[in-house]
Amino acid sequence: MAWFLSRIFDPVIEIPIMLTAATVYAIRSGWRFRYLIFLLLMDAVLPMLFMLWGLMRKSITDWDMTKRTERGGIYVVTVIAHLFGVVYAFMLGKEELAEILFVFWILAVVFALTTIYWKISVHAGVNGAALAFFNHFWGWSNYWWLALVLLMVLWARVEIKKHTWSQVLVGASSAILIVEMGLLLVGR
Repeated sequence: MAWFLSRIFDPVIEIPIMLTAATVYAIRSGWRFRYLIFLLLMDAVLPMLFMLWGLMRKSITDWDMTKRTERGGIYVVTVIAHLFGVVYAFMLGKEELAEILFVFWILAVVFALTTIYWKISVHAGVNGAALAFFNHFWGWSNYWWLALVLLMVLWARVEIKKHTWSQVLVGASSAILIVEMGLLLVGR
């Protein structure tokens, strides 16, 4: 069960799904299709290709990047790629979107810097960020169940011995705090 939960709520799966959902929502709301496809390519496809390349080259030994030292490359690629999306959104005059993307960029930078010294759970971070984001904009009455998903993911990552409780708790709580405080600070 723990392996199943860990794969279903995997950042490599969740991030592209969330970006695709945001893209579909935005297209239906009249946003520019080209920018949204650019964002999906930069934030999901490019990091995924980098990870697959690392797995093929054996510079990444397993899907979960269990070794902390293997995570640096994908963090650098992700932080740089996402920054292009933030800047491009500002250039197009999509300030609200750019500010939200900037909050998530800050989260990626914090996780990247933390990973230099200590292994933090990205599974916990992505699910914590989703919990904070959805509940910030649409309320606990609609997305309370994301707290249950987060707790299951935390348990699963510890159960399969990919993380300790401190790594998952710091990952989840820092993501929730950064996303919530970041959205408040940018006025969203």
